[in-house]
Amino acid sequence: MILNKKEREELRMKFGGKCAYCGCELPVRGWHADHIKPVNREMKVARDKQDRTIIVPTGKLYSPENDHIDNLFPSCAPCNIDKHSFPLEIWRKKIEDKSSVCRRNYSAFRHAERFKLVMVLDRPLFFWFETYKKKKFGIP
Repeated sequence: MILNKKEREELRMKFGGKCAYCGCELPVRGWHADHIKPVNREMKVARDKQDRTIIVPTGKLYSPENDHIDNLFPSCAPCNIDKHSFPLEIWRKKIEDKSSVCRRNYSAFRHAERFKLVMVLDRPLFFWFETYKKKKFGIP
């Protein structure tokens, strides 16, 4: 979906000019319009001039019904790239598991944790848009 300048600015300001997910400030340029419910683009395998295998988008959407402005959230590039085409609840679980993955796979993380340089908080994950709605509309 291509947004005009006005629509893009309105989307950026939807949650106070912040990423809907992590809450970081979004610059005027360089942020992404993320589909909350994924559209999933078709890809095909092709060969480049050096005969290497490459993945090429075809432009076809598997869920074109999700390609509308009401299904877009403003997102920083890191959040949108990490979310990929995951539904929100699956991505939330993936993020909540990251500290366990770090603890299991990285001795440097375990060492930093022992010296209280990092601390894992055992709490549910709330996205910025969930917190923002509560603040903006006075919802407890």
